Amino acid sequence: MSPSSLAYDLISTLATWVSTPFGTAATAAAIVLGTLAVRLCLLPVAFAQHRADQRRTGVFARLAEVREDRDAVAELARAEGGGLLRGCLPMLVQIPVFMGLYRLFVSSSVGGHANTLLEKTLFGVPLGAHLATTTGPHLLVFAALLALLAATGFASSRLLRPAGPRPSGVAGALSRVMPYASVVTALFLPLAASLYLVTTTAWTVTQTTVLRHFWG
Repeated sequence: MSPSSLAYDLISTLATWVSTPFGTAATAAAIVLGTLAVRLCLLPVAFAQHRADQRRTGVFARLAEVREDRDAVAELARAEGGGLLRGCLPMLVQIPVFMGLYRLFVSSSVGGHANTLLEKTLFGVPLGAHLATTTGPHLLVFAALLALLAATGFASSRLLRPAGPRPSGVAGALSRVMPYASVVTALFLPLAASLYLVTTTAWTVTQTTVLRHFWG
């Protein structure tokens, strides 16, 4: 079974469970809850990634200290190279999960059958609807999601800023713009995918802030 099919079954089951309190918005609520459930299950992977990031930061700091000593640089590369490579594994583990969720919310069919999740609505807006094809009061739903993504980007740019001076030039410009890339992405996504994007980016900011605070 593909990751998208597994995600479809998860969201469908959750929508059934929360149909009473959320009514017609049950599938939208299930997307949020399903995304949170997956991110919660991936917490051990996220913690391993955080530790790997700390290790990389330490290695780069030591490289800066010994950059004039070629022998020391070579010795550090031999000692830490394998650890840095292993540090990429937690990120690679998450990719299939996130891709499965994303594909579910942008595909008209899943596992050979119609993706009925996209026919459900949130405040009257089909979850498969795009901003470009939405008019009238329904635009407020997309506007709210874009505002949430912008707020998350702002929080990310302030709370998750790397230590030290900001980079200059092109790198500096990119570091200021990248936290808001999700806002631009959401302009071209169906409502269901935008809900997923809002939830997962908000989780990432919160998770990273907590990890840095308690395991910095």
